[in-house]
Amino acid sequence: MEKYKKMVERYISNNDKIVAAYYGGSIARNDSDIFSDMDLRIVIDSQTKKDKLLCEFIDLFENKIFIEDKSNNFSVFHLDDLFKIDVFVYYKDELTPSIWLNNIDIIKDTDDFLSQIKTHSSKPVTISPERIVYVRNKYISYLIETYKREKREEYYYLNYSINMMANIICYLWYLDNGEEPNSLGDWSKYQGTRSKLDSYRLKILNDVITKDYFDQRTTLNKEFISVLVNMDKKHKINKSKESKELISIITEKFHNI
Repeated sequence: MEKYKKMVERYISNNDKIVAAYYGGSIARNDSDIFSDMDLRIVIDSQTKKDKLLCEFIDLFENKIFIEDKSNNFSVFHLDDLFKIDVFVYYKDELTPSIWLNNIDIIKDTDDFLSQIKTHSSKPVTISPERIVYVRNKYISYLIETYKREKREEYYYLNYSINMMANIICYLWYLDNGEEPNSLGDWSKYQGTRSKLDSYRLKILNDVITKDYFDQRTTLNKEFISVLVNMDKKHKINKSKESKELISIITEKFHNI
C-alpha cells in the first residue's frame, strides 16, 4: 500500500493538469489492511480530457495483470501482487457536497476546493419515512421471493434473496446507529473487525447462515421488525406496525399454499 501511495502521490504532485485528488474508502478511514484496495479520485482542469489522463495514469503501473473495467472516466485494474486500484477522474463542477465526501483523505487541493467540499459534507445521516419505506418495500419483496423460489426449488435465487434480506437489516442497523450504510447489496465492512455493529448484532448475522430456510426467515423478520421499532421510537418513523402486518399476511398466504 505505502509503495503505491508514494508512486501515486508523486505523479499527482508533479502533474499540473491535476488540480485536486483524494483517497476514499479504507485509506481515508485509516483502517486499511493487506487486503485493502486503493480508492482514488482525481480532479482535473477543464482543458484536459478525462480518458487521456486516465490512460496515462494506468500506464504508470508496469506490473498490472489485467484491467477489470474501464470507461472514459473510471477504471478498476489489478496488479501482479493482487493489489487493486479503483480510480475516477472528475472535473470540479461534477463534485458537490455529499455524506460520502465527509471523510476523504486529501492528497492535493490547489485552491482549497476539496477542503470546502469536505466541510460542507459533514451533515448528519438523514432518516426519513420515505427512505425507510423504500428499504422496507425491498425487504418485503425479497421475502416474497424466498417463498416462491423455495417452492420452485430455485435455491441459488432463494439464497440470494435471503442474503439481500440480511443485507437490508444491516443497512437499517447502521441507520439506527447513526451511521450511513452501504448501498443495498454491498456487504463491505458489515462483518469482521471493521464492522460498526455491536457483538449482539454480529452474532445474529453470523448465526443466520447456519439455519435452515424457515429459521432464517423467522430470525430475519424478527430483527427487521425490532430495528424498525427502535427507529419508530427515535425518529417517529412509525412503520414497524404496518411492516409487521405485511409480513404476517405474506407468511400466512404462503403457508397455505
